[in-house]
Amino acid sequence: MNRIILASHGSMSAGIHDTVEMVLGKIPNLYHVATLREETENVTSQTERILSSFDPDDQVYILTDVFGGSVNNDMMAISARYPQVTLICGMNLCLVLSLASEDDPLSEEEVQEIMENSQKQIMNCSKMMREAVDEEEDDL
Repeated sequence: MNRIILASHGSMSAGIHDTVEMVLGKIPNLYHVATLREETENVTSQTERILSSFDPDDQVYILTDVFGGSVNNDMMAISARYPQVTLICGMNLCLVLSLASEDDPLSEEEVQEIMENSQKQIMNCSKMMREAVDEEEDDL
């Protein structure tokens, strides 16, 4: 089974989790952890607790918010101890929706394709609209 752990600073992971379930419905294999100002359990302990509940054959995807940030660094240390973990930094909603829609473990090529498609969702819409208006004016 695929398992997805969203890990972030603050409430980003909880917010994305909530939004994914708004779009796709309840996702029992989606989890979130976070570093919070008033945390009672650190992000490493939270993640270790969740990972310990999984079957060793489960494929686990951990998505983090900022490369080189404390959460990503903690998850890098964890992923080194768990061979079934694929760690991806730079989570966005498109990435999480795509992974959450997959039931079977993904090849590295499939993960790469999902990441590339998710990156394409990052665009400057204002610039795109200005260019479209400029093109229309040029056509007149």
